[in-house]
Amino acid sequence: MSGPRAPGAERQRGTTLVEALVALLVLAFGIAAVGRLHTQLRLHGDVARQRAEAVRLGQEDIESMRAFPIAAASAGVQAWADIASAARTIDATSGLALDTRYALTRTVGPDAAGSATHATVTVSWADRSGASQRIALKAIVAGQDPLHAAALAMPPAGRPVRGAYGRSSRTPLASRDLGDGRSAYKPSSSAGIVLLFDTSARVVGRCSGVAAANAVLTASDLTGCDANAGQLLAGVVRFALGPAPDPADAHDAPLDLSIAVAVSGGSYPLAPACTSEARKTVRITDATGAHEIGVPVTATPADVGVAGWDDTGDRYVAYACIVYPRADGAWSGRSTVIPSGWTVGSGAGDRRVCRYAADLDGSGSVDANEEHPSSYADVRGPLTNQNFLVVAGDRSCPAASAMHVAGAAGDVFVDASTVSHQP
Repeated sequence: MSGPRAPGAERQRGTTLVEALVALLVLAFGIAAVGRLHTQLRLHGDVARQRAEAVRLGQEDIESMRAFPIAAASAGVQAWADIASAARTIDATSGLALDTRYALTRTVGPDAAGSATHATVTVSWADRSGASQRIALKAIVAGQDPLHAAALAMPPAGRPVRGAYGRSSRTPLASRDLGDGRSAYKPSSSAGIVLLFDTSARVVGRCSGVAAANAVLTASDLTGCDANAGQLLAGVVRFALGPAPDPADAHDAPLDLSIAVAVSGGSYPLAPACTSEARKTVRITDATGAHEIGVPVTATPADVGVAGWDDTGDRYVAYACIVYPRADGAWSGRSTVIPSGWTVGSGAGDRRVCRYAADLDGSGSVDANEEHPSSYADVRGPLTNQNFLVVAGDRSCPAASAMHVAGAAGDVFVDASTVSHQP
């Protein structure tokens, strides 16, 4: 039989009511926090989705401004000049209801030059909590006709409209600016002939008896000038007279020759006039750096005002012709090399004249005037780089791989192919 327990011998067991209540309170706070987090996640997810939709609506409005077919205002046609500030409300797109209503506001204004429109597109909306949200997109819409953008995807059909000194790239580079919109070029140092060009390379006159050198030509030097308008036909004649002629490495000493143009297909006001000169390429150094220039074969450094030069060994004949077009502004015909002291033929003692010709427009044949065909047809502008190659008469005109020619002078990234021209 056991006796009574001593005081303090009892032990408390289980959980008190207060502890249970505290645990429940902590659990309730946790559940409330999780519930609030879930609500915030849904809210932020909605806002992100709505913001993406707002950006899409803003970009769509900007692209609608850029989708003009013409720049100038025209009745019944959306034009760049019609772009204006606007405001609208969007609650559905493409037949689908949105989960909020968007207010789109477009604000536009011209730039300082008036050649572009500055636009700000603001899209605002209320999220599920009622808070206001907004995004703003900025854009510049150039006032250029879309037709001009097509040129970026089109292969070039010719040369730049403007070249050095703000004139046509087909104006001879050595031409002297006379300060009145004209340029003067002396194709031969001894012939005394000077050609006058406007900024588009159209020949506007021909002067004779000019003694001044090309490098120092001024308007006061020009005498005996006419005002007959014509078109330029120019190029060089190179020589490769060895047993294996290389069209990319043709630097042999030139033979005496002249160039003739026989016109056809109508009546012409004047006969074509051609001037040619044998030249060499030299390397000079002046205050602006090192340059390679073409000078007459007989020239000395003093003739061009330098102390000395390096002769590159390059030799050729440069020619320039004026062809006076028909009443319709065009001319047709054929240019040929006229030998002096040698003969054109297919024998071992003759010489064959080839022409550098390339299919520039990808048509599969040399048919455009700029490609140097056998005969020209309805030429309406200046033609340059109409070059010839003279080889031994018993040799064929050499061909070369398009766009890359390996020669003794180094790699040349042009089409240096040639075809027979004479005989």
